[in-house]
Amino acid sequence: MNWKRLVKGALITFILFLPLSCSTSNGSDGSSSVEKPEETEKTVEKAPDSQSTEIPVEKPVEQPEEKTVAQSLESLSSLEDGAEALAVLNDAEELSFEERILKSALLISEGLYKDARTELESLNAEEPGNADVLYNFALLEDAEGNNSARDKAVNAVLKADSSHEGGLLLKGTVDLKAKRYRDADKSFRKILEKDPENFLALSGSATAQMNIDELETAVRLLDRAIALEPGFAYLYVDRARAWRGLKNYGNAEDDYGRAMELEPDVEWHYLDRARIRIQYFHNLEGAMEDLDRLEKVNENNLFANIYKAGILDEWGRFEEAEDYYKRVIAARPNYGFAHEPLAKYAYMNGDYVMAKDHFLKAYEFESREVLYALAAALCMEKSGDRRSAQSFLKEITPRVERNTLQYEMFRYYLNPGSNFFITDKINKEKDEDLKSRMYFYLGARDDLNGMRNSALASFQQVNDKTDFFESDLAVWELTREE
Repeated sequence: MNWKRLVKGALITFILFLPLSCSTSNGSDGSSSVEKPEETEKTVEKAPDSQSTEIPVEKPVEQPEEKTVAQSLESLSSLEDGAEALAVLNDAEELSFEERILKSALLISEGLYKDARTELESLNAEEPGNADVLYNFALLEDAEGNNSARDKAVNAVLKADSSHEGGLLLKGTVDLKAKRYRDADKSFRKILEKDPENFLALSGSATAQMNIDELETAVRLLDRAIALEPGFAYLYVDRARAWRGLKNYGNAEDDYGRAMELEPDVEWHYLDRARIRIQYFHNLEGAMEDLDRLEKVNENNLFANIYKAGILDEWGRFEEAEDYYKRVIAARPNYGFAHEPLAKYAYMNGDYVMAKDHFLKAYEFESREVLYALAAALCMEKSGDRRSAQSFLKEITPRVERNTLQYEMFRYYLNPGSNFFITDKINKEKDEDLKSRMYFYLGARDDLNGMRNSALASFQQVNDKTDFFESDLAVWELTREE
């Protein structure tokens, strides 16, 4: 659970549910105990004569009761009502001590920190050591980013009242942020001993449990929290995280789906479920549905564009994939993984100069993948710049590990004579993926030498089911028209 959200929740809880000492007393049936004026039977004197008439008696006009501060606040029950609640308190002629504490909390929630501090200093002068006043001081220091002062205030709260719910919540969230998970859990558990239905403490304890790998305990705590607050989306997100840790990906997928229903405008819920569908179920269609919905919320979500590009590439919808990878590069120029597919698309489009540039950037990003360098040299030669290709190969070949098939292919590209030796090396290679990739470069070299039929025979040896770019290029070479 996000620690800031928990602190905010503590403030909301305090603002909305702080008992007010001046609340109107209610009867057992929930009705107001304020009695209406009694209607007494009126007697009228008769006139001396036998024909008496009744004198009409006017009933007193009831004046509407003036609402107390507490009654005015009763209808305000959400964070959006904070400004209105503050206005009620500001308009009141006189406030009780408890109502002034509430006012200070509202001032904090509305960002009026200077006014809040003035009010709290006045309250503290009247009643030094009041735990609720100290708690609001802690909230104020936290809101202003004064962490040291906040921690000092939290300690003061718990010294004044060791079971103060708000103080324990705030201490727990501070410990969560500092990764003191066991300390955080102690604070949340102390709240739950007194108030087992505090969903904030349940959620905070669950977060602590997740971070000490007590995932089943975390799920049980979140089950209880969700039963209390089924409309709070992030409880489902937290439980989905726990399910993922337990490798129960189906339940995780369901919980992310519930979060999406509750908060359809939050893009990360869609992304989280799409990841589950891609990584654990290979449900690309379902993932694409989530990503399409996310795009309607925010078309510039970098991770969504990366995932969409990858799915479209796997489906062979290269033009669409290229568009998304270009979006990624535009937003994040240093995202090196996009250069390999962009190089592949440029190669297929016959733009070998562009393909060379992207392969070089891919190699710069991931220098251990020496075949990016070989592909760049191939593109140089296909664009007619054999001199640059040879110069580049001479520079790179000494960096390639000797006694490897890659090294032998670099040597072959430098001195493309008979292919008997390199073909024999490829046939003896035990790494099937590497063997497949080398057949592509063997075919490409033969194609450069004008031996198209031999090249096609090599391309047919490339496994078209791998995730390597050479597989797609070999398929393209086999199907392209001369």
